[in-house]
Amino acid sequence: MFGGFRKKVTRQTIEMVKQPYAIFQHHHGIPAGFWQDEFVVGFFGSMASMVALILAKGKLSRTDRGYVLQESFSALSNMSGMAIAQRFTELTMQKPMSASFKQGADNGAIISLAMFGTTAPEDQVMIDAAEQEAARLGLPLPSYLMMTLYVEELKERFNLT
Repeated sequence: MFGGFRKKVTRQTIEMVKQPYAIFQHHHGIPAGFWQDEFVVGFFGSMASMVALILAKGKLSRTDRGYVLQESFSALSNMSGMAIAQRFTELTMQKPMSASFKQGADNGAIISLAMFGTTAPEDQVMIDAAEQEAARLGLPLPSYLMMTLYVEELKERFNLT
């Protein structure tokens, strides 16, 4: 029974984290070294972890959260999700944490929370400004955040136009 719950959360998590990946891939392709980039690993690791936590309402064990993370990385990258998940864990434990990884993880968390219509208190000022700009452009907040905190960041990192 519980394995079925984990699989359901895994499927739903993958579907949600595929959205930003698919948008970027469609418009820009996937550049060489994409899955080695610390921002990318932090962004998708944070997003998958946050989405799974919200979907499962905190009812996944640590082992099951690791499974969701690994499966999410596998589904996105068509590579070894285990290797990328291990890299995510290494970067999480690194002291001091790399600025690129932290920025990716923070941006992934902000977008994940916005997808569920919520915000971390420490991000409220930034979200308020983003909501105003998104409204001006006629975009939903999560789409605007995805564009500014993910797509634009990757375009800069990988020198894409």
